[in-house]
This record gives sequence, C-alpha cells and structure tokens, in this order.
Amino acid sequence: MWKDVIGHLSQIEMLKSHIASGQMDHAYLFAGIKGLGKTLVAVEFFKAINCLKTPGDPCDACPSCIKALSGNHPDLVKIGLKSRSWIKVEDVRNALEGIALRPFEARFRVVIIEPAELMNQASSNAILKTLEEPPDTTIFILIAHKPSLLLPTIISRCQRIRFTPIDPKAIYEMTQSKIDPFVVSLSSGAIGAMASSDADFILECRKEIMSLFKGYSPFSLASNLASSAKANRDLTPIMISTIESVIRDIIVMKDGGDNIINKDLYGIPFRHITSYDISQILDCIHEVRCGVNDNINLKVALSELFLMLARIISP
Repeated sequence: MWKDVIGHLSQIEMLKSHIASGQMDHAYLFAGIKGLGKTLVAVEFFKAINCLKTPGDPCDACPSCIKALSGNHPDLVKIGLKSRSWIKVEDVRNALEGIALRPFEARFRVVIIEPAELMNQASSNAILKTLEEPPDTTIFILIAHKPSLLLPTIISRCQRIRFTPIDPKAIYEMTQSKIDPFVVSLSSGAIGAMASSDADFILECRKEIMSLFKGYSPFSLASNLASSAKANRDLTPIMISTIESVIRDIIVMKDGGDNIINKDLYGIPFRHITSYDISQILDCIHEVRCGVNDNINLKVALSELFLMLARIISP
C-alpha cells in the first residue's frame, strides 16, 4: 500500500495524479542515491495501476496485488535487479520478448530496470529502441542510483522523478521506533541501503566506542574494532562513520549545540576541550579514513585515535 512507503510524499502524489488522470508516461526515471526506496515505489506504482479492488490505491488483498507482492506477477518484469555486473543485451532481449503483445493479466505491464546505469552500450541501445516506439500497455521504470551514467537519449525519453534522502526523524516516526534512532540518523535518510547485519554492527560498534568514555582501554577497543574490520572489510567504512558521528557530536557539544546523535555523551564528564584537541582528533580520523585503502595498520591508527579521545575525559 502507498501508506507503507516511508517518505517521498510529493513523488507519490505525482504518480497518483498520473494514474487518476489516465495520463501515465510510457517511461519513468526514478533517480536518487541507493537505499531510498525507489524500487518499493515502483512496485507500489504497478500495484496501484492494476489493483482489482481499488485502482490507484493498492489494496494488497486482490490477486493482482498478492502476486506482485510475492514477485510472481507475469506482468511485473524486472531486469538486472541488484545486478553487480553489466546488464547485458541478452538480459534485455529475453525480458522484452513478447513486449509488443498485450499483458497476460494486468491492465498495464511494468518493466523495472535496476540499476539502469549498469546497462552496457548494446543493452542501452536495445532499451532506447523500445522507448522510441513504446507499446501502449507497457510502462518502463528505470531506477538509477547514478543517472548521469545513462545515455542522454534515454533520459530525454523518460519522465524524471528525483528521490532525495528522507528526514531521519520521519523514518523513526513512521517505523514506530522499530529501528534504533542512531542507525536511522547514521543512514542519512537512506536506510534501505543498510543491511540488518550492518545495523547490528553499528550498534555494537557504538556501544564499544562509548565504553571508552567509561574507562575502557583504548588499546583493547582498537584491537576489537580492527579485528572486526579485518574479518569483514566491508564493515570498515561503517565503523569509521560511527566513530566520526561521536567526534562530530563532541564538537557540537563543545560549541554549545545540542543537536547530537549520541545522546549518551550528555552524561560524560569532558574536560575543557581546546581547538587544538579537536584539530588533532580530526587529523587522526582523516588519516584513518584515507589509510584504510593503503594497507594502514588499523590497530595502531585506532589506538592513537582512541588515546586522544580518552584524554578529553576529566580525571
């Protein structure tokens, strides 16, 4: 149902108005960073067009909606979804076979291409040819995380709808507190890009970092986090972002602000923090972030950083 989509109210209203007027475009480009829920909106659009009970507002109960939800609707075609390599022309041609024919069951067939920027030259040309003479009962939705990589001729044939990061407060409120507010804030409004295992690591990483301000050894903390990063290098950027969020909050508090993510910092007895302290800490975290791709000794680098953070606690 539309109400299950978090945020993107103006985008949804635009699509609903297109459905209500019967003036739907033959191709849409959903553009925005990964994790905003563009694919969810595309599926809801398909359901809304073809709902058998309440056209324009998917009911999630009729046979059409149920099939779309389960991913088994024959007229909801997906090309390259979550592909990690180029979308080849064979993939496009196989998916578009019979596209000129009427849909099997639905009023309109919807073809979702994601991520559209992974189409190579041949597959892009195949899609472009179809967009130049689109079937009356087929709608294309190109989902692009990096739309600038698409052919300009493809972009020109699509109704572009821009998706932007959602206010973390809105995410937290609409999920009824099911997602930790710290994870929501750190995601910067792109919660869909974050796996549940990533969220768990964020919370565990944050817990360990906060223990530093309660007397936990900087060296033990550095060893723990370096070991986690070594076991799964994909977690390193998340770990660094989590550390940066704490540093950012300390700077905000130093300047008298109260818009912080890590509320636990309010109870920490920080000594007077100088601009020099902040400069040293920022230089160190910058070196850590830049050095992770240059085989830096992460344990040593983190030990230095955590020692600096430990020193700003009042004795």
